[in-house]
Amino acid sequence: MEAIEFPDVYDLFQTYNVQFFEDKLGAVQLTWSKRMTLCAGICEKKQGLITIKLSEPLLKYRTANDVKETLLHEMIHAYLWVLNIPSGRDGHGPEFLSVMFYVNQKTNLNVTVRHNFSDEVDYYRKHVWRCDGVCKDWKPFFGYVKRAMNRAPSSRDHWCK
Repeated sequence: MEAIEFPDVYDLFQTYNVQFFEDKLGAVQLTWSKRMTLCAGICEKKQGLITIKLSEPLLKYRTANDVKETLLHEMIHAYLWVLNIPSGRDGHGPEFLSVMFYVNQKTNLNVTVRHNFSDEVDYYRKHVWRCDGVCKDWKPFFGYVKRAMNRAPSSRDHWCK
């Protein structure tokens, strides 16, 4: 499989910022991550700084529209944080949905609450561990852990007992 040529997400960010977000995302940092393999994008707020990270490994074989939709999804999160609007328990409450529907109506894109990049995520999970504790009997994984990094489960993992 050949990697696609990424659309210039930095140019798209500037365009979308003006077009959909009232030019309020100028202080938001946008970066590519070479290590992020569990999700296509993430929007984080730490010490007042909002950062959008896009996963190069998960998006490099996806379509240009997948990249644009992921970027817009994370920009909606950033926009709600800039406006200090709570966006529901899972981050996709009515305010998020309202902006998402507006963006979809104005574009030929299909921004959604969740993407299905499970094939790409599974591809990077090459390291398999088996727990010998109580979780070995728990459904649905019966103690099996698949990871992108070669790190055994330990007490640092919130689910490990």
